[in-house]
Amino acid sequence: MPAWPLDSTLSVLTACVAVAILVSGLDDFFIDCCYWTTELWRRLRYARRPKLTEAALRGAPEQPMAVMIPAWHEHEVIGRMLGNTLRTVEYRNYEVFVGTYPNDEPTLLAVARAAEGDRRVHRIVCPHDGPTNKADCLNWIIAGIRLFERDAGRAMEIFVLHDSEDMIHPLSFKLINYFVPRFPMVQLPVIPLEAPLGDLTAGTYLDEFAESHVKDMLVRERLSGMVPSAGVGTGFSRDAIERLGRRHRNQIFNVATFTEDYDLAFRLKAIGGRSILLHFLAPRTAPAAAGPAAGGQRRRVARELVGTREYFPSALGDAVRQKARWTLGIVFHGWQQRGWEGGLAMRYMIWRDRKALLTNPINMLGYALIMTAAAAAAVSGARAADRPGWTVDDWVWKVILADTALLANRCAQRMLAVSRVSRWPQALACLPRIVWGNIINFCASVKATHLFVNSSLMGRKLVWAKTEHAFPSEAQLAGFKRKLGDLLLEKRLVTLAGLDRALGEQRRGGRRLGDILVDMGLVRESDLVDLLGTQLRVEARRLDPEAVAARCLDGITECAAREHLMLVADPQAVPAVIAAADVSDARLKRWLDANFTGGYRLVLAGRRNIIECVDRLTRPQAERRGRGRRHMH
Repeated sequence: MPAWPLDSTLSVLTACVAVAILVSGLDDFFIDCCYWTTELWRRLRYARRPKLTEAALRGAPEQPMAVMIPAWHEHEVIGRMLGNTLRTVEYRNYEVFVGTYPNDEPTLLAVARAAEGDRRVHRIVCPHDGPTNKADCLNWIIAGIRLFERDAGRAMEIFVLHDSEDMIHPLSFKLINYFVPRFPMVQLPVIPLEAPLGDLTAGTYLDEFAESHVKDMLVRERLSGMVPSAGVGTGFSRDAIERLGRRHRNQIFNVATFTEDYDLAFRLKAIGGRSILLHFLAPRTAPAAAGPAAGGQRRRVARELVGTREYFPSALGDAVRQKARWTLGIVFHGWQQRGWEGGLAMRYMIWRDRKALLTNPINMLGYALIMTAAAAAAVSGARAADRPGWTVDDWVWKVILADTALLANRCAQRMLAVSRVSRWPQALACLPRIVWGNIINFCASVKATHLFVNSSLMGRKLVWAKTEHAFPSEAQLAGFKRKLGDLLLEKRLVTLAGLDRALGEQRRGGRRLGDILVDMGLVRESDLVDLLGTQLRVEARRLDPEAVAARCLDGITECAAREHLMLVADPQAVPAVIAAADVSDARLKRWLDANFTGGYRLVLAGRRNIIECVDRLTRPQAERRGRGRRHMH
């Protein structure tokens, strides 16, 4: 019985899809092989070379750095982002320039409030209403930086890109500072913040960024000498910015694309500038699995990538819109404006950037064929006499088997990449998210095609199509801030065993970790105070009990001094300088607000140091009272 035309069509489609998936799979397998081969070669070659350390990062002289943040309707997150960055980043010689628009008053006010609290924050107002696009806003930020340089009489040597929802690792600026200007452009990894396992959409970002920034971008750098900017965590040398400005008439960022960051790396490559992806692992303490006897309370030293973390969309529509903009800029605008430039390696990487426009529909067609085959198998028994169903040739089955093997490798590679930036539950969850991610990417390709038709063929102007952003809560931020135990371990002021003992005591008694470490004799109080001062960004002082004067209790009763662990550190200063063991204590601040109406400034001092000084000041009074009682008797 001859096969139905539909069966023949399905057989042909199956063969075509199987071959297309094989080609794409071999392409990805080639990248895997390049990565593991070059990793092995580098480890063997550089095994005896000293590795970069945190001490080297901190010891490098700090170059003046300009942090550029374009903002349109970001009033809900920009204030918290700036506050978190200014508190936690371990770098002093930097200024933050936030680009805003005259018709976005909420964002203008939010940035103005941040600028009032810290002089390093500067508001740049574009000369026209928004939205335009991020490239236009960034170009005006650079113009504002030049005005700042002229007025301040100093030049910025490093320019760093960030967004208003970024969580910047404390060592990020130190790392960029170490490698610029040796490299004109450096890119730090972007690591999406973990979403609940049930949030498939946000989880796809974690999977895709992990594989891209842990593996694929490294291969790209090694083969082509170029890494596209991710738009955040990207540092440029001043020379690179100046050369790009001269080359493009001060339009450093391309205003004719939605992916100005991606395009900029190609502009830099065209003038001979090299870009690299930086991988640096910083130690961090984390809970370790332990036996029942330990109560699961032991800790281990983990190593985390220094990079930028942020939330990505969790709603399907938001994810499609965002990825559609990326596809429009990378595929359509890149093809339209840049063609196929560069050598063989560069063109191969461009092909990998653009092949998604073909593979996304093929993936959907493959899913449709699988579901059709399953449905046909379910009814084949009842209809076997009427129609044989479609079949495939032997060679197609061999291709399908090869596709299956490549898919297994793809799953293993992605799980491994996710496990390097997150936990194993997320790595396992990436398997079902592969299908959901393909569906999102297909929808994004369809929407990007629609946007391209509108913007190019219909002459519609590109505007800033904003994605709704979220910033972590204080509770969520606590998991990513540098903890005291981490800093003590990094400074080698305490051993991991000693820290475990102190943490166990803290869980039992609820006292502050620093006080426990000092009481146990594991850390000197002076070292602890210096470290806390750096962590909290407040002045730390060592008070001399032999030199304290009676005026150090001016305005503070002995009872209040002992209860709040405070005294006047500098009786001559105006406003008063108050030394306290806990500068964040709300009760302490309420007491000072009520009793020091002329204002005050807090500095940090050790608990024992303050008690010793108070004892020194109050002892003569106690002795006089004692002598008076003896004389009366």
